[in-house]
Amino acid sequence: MILYVLRYYPTLSETFVHDEIVRVSANVATAIAAFGAREASGRPAPCPVHAQPHQLGWLRWLPLLFLERLRGPANRRVLWLAALVRRVRPARLHVHFGGEAATWTLDAAMRTGVPYSVTLHAVDLFKPHPRLAEVLEHADRVVTISDYNRQLIRERYAVDATVERCRAAPASMSTREPGRLLFVGRNVPKKGLPTLLAAVRGLDGYTLDVVSDVADPAIPGVTVHGPLPHADVLRLIARSSVVVLPCERAPDGDMDGIPVVLLEAQAAGVPVISTSISGIPEVVDATVGWLVPPGDVDALRAAIREALADPAEAKARGERARARSIGGG
Repeated sequence: MILYVLRYYPTLSETFVHDEIVRVSANVATAIAAFGAREASGRPAPCPVHAQPHQLGWLRWLPLLFLERLRGPANRRVLWLAALVRRVRPARLHVHFGGEAATWTLDAAMRTGVPYSVTLHAVDLFKPHPRLAEVLEHADRVVTISDYNRQLIRERYAVDATVERCRAAPASMSTREPGRLLFVGRNVPKKGLPTLLAAVRGLDGYTLDVVSDVADPAIPGVTVHGPLPHADVLRLIARSSVVVLPCERAPDGDMDGIPVVLLEAQAAGVPVISTSISGIPEVVDATVGWLVPPGDVDALRAAIREALADPAEAKARGERARARSIGGG
């Protein structure tokens, strides 16, 4: 049995983690250990979920935590995870992201002797936790989502990682509405939403759906939906002519890896416009979409204008993207 260790579950974001557990649990017994929850995802868990207790919920864990504490000091999250591992007896642990949850996994694994593996994505590599090198040193397998990340991990930590890209489920061809653009992403600098809003100010004949925790910018043609369940995001993708995600490197060094919304758009045959940073060029090029320099408003506006002015070419790029997605290329 594999015990997935997650900082948050459920959550509206990180759909790629949920989808991976669904795939793995079809063939291997799995369970989830979650230290917290953000919001309901609207998707049922594919396996048992063990949630860290809160308040009075700790009472029934006190005997196990006491025994675990006798084995050595640790914070209560490590004590709880180690106690859970001894109770459910997984063959291994797997943790997504190399942040706090990875350090708790490391410490619990060292206490229990159960091996662990880790998947690194983006912020956990570009803004690393102080103990990331230790996490990678003791992991029996390190996974990451792009060749860009793999090279960076080798250079920084002398660790060879395996690349396993996030996947998007095959989707029916979209029912695109002419001129409809879509942005999906949190309201953080690395997503590049201000650059996109600046770019569309110089355009005509478009609508832009924004799925984000951002205030309405009061720009004609722009509709802010707020965060949405995954199923609603997929429906918006299917209606869109182009998905636009102009990723940038944030001032603190953070940036995206390969945003899953780009893969989901490609799986639905929707062309994408993004930027040439991190691992994005590994899945987006001029045959399946448009790549522009990060932070370049004029280049982004030109790419959007080109995509909207030539629907036949946009459709062709979307169809090639879908074929590549289905074929695993």
